[in-house]
Amino acid sequence: MAAATFTSTGRPNRSNRATNNPEDATNENSCATMGGFSEAGVPMEHFSLVYALSKAALSGDVKDGKHQVARLKAALEKRGSLDNAEMLERLVSAVNAPVSNKSASFLQSEARPGFDFSGETLTSSKHVPVDRETSAPMAQVLSIEDLPRQMPALPSSLTGAAEAMIREWVHAKSLQRLGLEPAKTCLIYGPPGTGKTQLALWLAGQLGLPVILAKLDGLMSSYLGTTSRNIGSLFAFANKHRALLLLDEFDSIAKLRDDPNEVGEIKRVVNTLLQELDRRREHGLTIAITNHPGLLDPAVWRRFEAQLEMPMPDVAGRVRILEQYLPPMQLDAGQMQLLSWVVEDCSGSEIEDVVKALKKSVALEPGLTFVDRLQRVAAGHGDRLSEPVRALLAGEREELAVQLMTTLNLSQARVAEALGVNRSTINRWQNEKQTTRGALDGDKTASSVRGKSHSAKEATSR
Repeated sequence: MAAATFTSTGRPNRSNRATNNPEDATNENSCATMGGFSEAGVPMEHFSLVYALSKAALSGDVKDGKHQVARLKAALEKRGSLDNAEMLERLVSAVNAPVSNKSASFLQSEARPGFDFSGETLTSSKHVPVDRETSAPMAQVLSIEDLPRQMPALPSSLTGAAEAMIREWVHAKSLQRLGLEPAKTCLIYGPPGTGKTQLALWLAGQLGLPVILAKLDGLMSSYLGTTSRNIGSLFAFANKHRALLLLDEFDSIAKLRDDPNEVGEIKRVVNTLLQELDRRREHGLTIAITNHPGLLDPAVWRRFEAQLEMPMPDVAGRVRILEQYLPPMQLDAGQMQLLSWVVEDCSGSEIEDVVKALKKSVALEPGLTFVDRLQRVAAGHGDRLSEPVRALLAGEREELAVQLMTTLNLSQARVAEALGVNRSTINRWQNEKQTTRGALDGDKTASSVRGKSHSAKEATSR
């Protein structure tokens, strides 16, 4: 079963896929018919459902649209087109996901009225402060149009925490009437590549705020007192404007003050940072990002009311990230399970890199099977993928198939999809492996018996 290729319109083309499974051929024909008109020119048998769905979409009736999608999904399941039905199910789940599907109207109608912060309007053309010695800019201004609209793939618990922050900031006035204040500082920490910066930028976009992005390692100076002065200049600029201040590489400055390897200057720098963070609360929102939370001074931790840990993605997280970056490339269910296992030790950004490599391979080498494609990608991403994964991909297909069934508990049907062969081949491979292992176990047992008999004879002769 060859991997998907791209047509000139950017959509996957699987018409040239070889198949040894009659069931696969049936599914291919049904997919072709459901996708429009068949090659014979016969109109779709479910055109009435597609028409009703189109009508709901054009009229903006979301409720009726979801109802028509449910009808189409049921019709596909009845027909046996389970892959297409599963795609619709994933689409409905993504649309129903809270917060992440909020549109620009949410930004204008809900988020902005919740804030009372004063300050000048900030645009990307605004001049940011620069270091006096090097003339290097201390920050970068990102306008609202530059911010991501799609929420990064997060664990459900972290999604809930991000939603709670949005609700606090959106309904700030309601909290103030109760004598409460929304959290104005947030620390996002975790391993590199897990989407910390993406989450911070998305939060700013949801609130309709431009971002002042500062990499704090760029504020460091070898001149006595210059680092503290740079911090003061950055915060003064941020406090003057209505914006979210995003402090990246936060651990480069907010270090432990009792670190024996640091000189007295770092203590003065941390004290300056703490004072500026306290003043900043009266002017706007601040988010800090670090890959090394263990380096932060305890007093710095206390300045952040919200603290979000970004973990490495779990199985469900990896699937969500793959579904975000794979389109327009499409994979069978078995191929998706294989790919999610291949990237099990990867961060979100590393998964994105692997998917980009797969897409390039589809465009440049369309004749490869999916497993051959994975093997080449794995060879070019040695530091991202684990050694056992690369070894299995580089080895015999029979061993890979058995490992997928034993380690991941995949069915023969899913393994057949993943490896591009039919189920009878998978069954034969599995039986051959079991026979080989049984023979080896028998040889070991016979050898052990012979060894014991030989020892017994020696003991008798003595």
